[in-house]
Amino acid sequence: MCWLREVVTTAIAITVSCVALNSFADDKQRTVRIEPAADGLLATEKLGGEGVWVDPLFDVQNKRVQKIQLAVWFDEQFLGDGAAYQRRAKELADSRRRELRIGVMKTLKALSDRSYEAAEGDLDKLIEGDTIADFERHWIINGFSCSIAPEGLDKLKAVKGVKKIFVAHRGGGGAARRRGESTVFEQVKRQEFDPSRYKHPWYIRYLQADKVWRDFGVTGEGTLNVVHDFNFVYSDNVSYNLYRNPNETPGNEKDDDGNGLVDDYHGFNFDRGSAVLTTVPLPAKAVQPQAMHGYMCAAIICGSGVEGKPYEFGIAPEGKWTGVIAATKLEAAIEWAIEQGADTYSMSFSIPGLAEYRSHWRKVMEHGSMCGIYFVSGAGNFAQNQPVPVQMRTPEDIPEVVFAAAGVQRNFSRTPFSSTGPVKWQTEHYQDGMVQKPEVCAFNMGLPLLLRDGNALPVGLNGNSFAGPMFCGSIALMVSADPDLLPWDLKTIITKTATDVAAKGTDDETGHGLINCYRAVKEVMRRKAVREGKDSKKYEGREDGDEVDIAALKKKLGATRLAVGRVQSGGQAAKSGIKVGDVVISYNGIKITKQQDMQAAKRKATEAKLESIPMVIERNGESIELKLKPGPLGIFPVVEYDDPTFK
Repeated sequence: MCWLREVVTTAIAITVSCVALNSFADDKQRTVRIEPAADGLLATEKLGGEGVWVDPLFDVQNKRVQKIQLAVWFDEQFLGDGAAYQRRAKELADSRRRELRIGVMKTLKALSDRSYEAAEGDLDKLIEGDTIADFERHWIINGFSCSIAPEGLDKLKAVKGVKKIFVAHRGGGGAARRRGESTVFEQVKRQEFDPSRYKHPWYIRYLQADKVWRDFGVTGEGTLNVVHDFNFVYSDNVSYNLYRNPNETPGNEKDDDGNGLVDDYHGFNFDRGSAVLTTVPLPAKAVQPQAMHGYMCAAIICGSGVEGKPYEFGIAPEGKWTGVIAATKLEAAIEWAIEQGADTYSMSFSIPGLAEYRSHWRKVMEHGSMCGIYFVSGAGNFAQNQPVPVQMRTPEDIPEVVFAAAGVQRNFSRTPFSSTGPVKWQTEHYQDGMVQKPEVCAFNMGLPLLLRDGNALPVGLNGNSFAGPMFCGSIALMVSADPDLLPWDLKTIITKTATDVAAKGTDDETGHGLINCYRAVKEVMRRKAVREGKDSKKYEGREDGDEVDIAALKKKLGATRLAVGRVQSGGQAAKSGIKVGDVVISYNGIKITKQQDMQAAKRKATEAKLESIPMVIERNGESIELKLKPGPLGIFPVVEYDDPTFK
């Protein structure tokens, strides 16, 4: 695979201090430190314990299937035992993120080469003898994946260096269709960034992202944000800042950069080995939130305004983004992201019941974090049907290196379905016990939907799938302000600058509070100024307006009205002349201010068996009375507040 762009131009300058390892209660988990034998490499750690550990699920699978999917670890890793991440973070606290990325990646690759060379003869025999199949090396974790017949386990355990064997849970990839979307998008031209040129949705203001643009000139420029999803559609608003791999010639069906992937120009579908990321094509004017899922995640993170279109949805509108599909190839997708120089990695999905395999996901992401990736996820949507501590699942349950955002509604009340913490880690490798989650909260209900034709619906999205990207966009602003910000420092900053919206202090529903982009970026810039020996006074202290006025906003959000967001073609509303933007004043004589009013009024009209129902709407300040029939109206109503959706 290709090396990071910085490798060509930047010298590795990381000083590794020799620190004594902590003692562990369980001697079986004790890690042995391996000092580097070559310049530019970092120290590694050897896993402790006797023999080869095998996932207990192997015996269960043995009775059910002929081939078992495995993830295998060699005995030497960059991070050894379950406490290694925090230990090494302290050791490397004075590093610069971009330099650390190069050093860790170089070490991981060298470690993989060393372990594989020692085991290559044994592995070749197993492959040639059909004992293992589907073999794939990984460097993000020192090991490999494969499938095996149960009777071949002892032979696999005998391979030099094999230390842990996990039963892997890998989802289906889905068919990649080659229709409906191009795999190459031309650069869309845009004028110099102007925060006042476009209309922005309310969440931009509530997270104070627009204040960051205006006061600090920080817009996400210089960041690359990976969106891990299952389908991507496009529009000018997201293709303007779509990533373009500088080492790949688009659309020539060649592996120009020599990384084993053909045409990975904008991203890659690792499940199907294809550059086509549109698995479900969608007409430009269609509204289908599920098919638009990855598109909207990208739009929230860094969707930009374009000429002739009114809206700009991105929290970090000058950041870049790229898509990956990798239900079955997590390791390969993360390796690719690191090699492309990615900064954030957004994961709006949630997987239950991974058992011991959770440890594999966690170790992969701990190594990825050491390579400079900020992993972000929503907290999940399972509060109403799952108990604590399993409401938050993988990957959002991973401590320290996966930042999870819970969800609140526009009025700052907790969203009923938003998953809560804490989570429990009691696997063979990680024994943290109960861990506080989520880290912060963002908005996840009643969000506006950006249409592919450049227009927008005031309300169209619900789910923690979209709270995570808000966290991701906020991080992109922070990293844009300081590209060398370390992941563990970023976590401290964004949690300590959050605004309480629930119980005072940290709680299991909203974490440390609502993300405050302005205070977070200001603290990033203060720390950077101190590190560089510059004057930090302008970034110090609190100031008026550095926190959203929740009480004032709640007052504005108290008075609502019900407007028509969409009119169904051929429905009775369309036939009666109702238009998008009309405000519903009353129905059957009952005043309407919210959707519950409308539902109650329709129910009473049905019970009264009325044949003609009066409905009053307001259009451009004028009242219009209509006569409607019982049954569906053919409208999509949206709640409007005194604080506008777009501004």
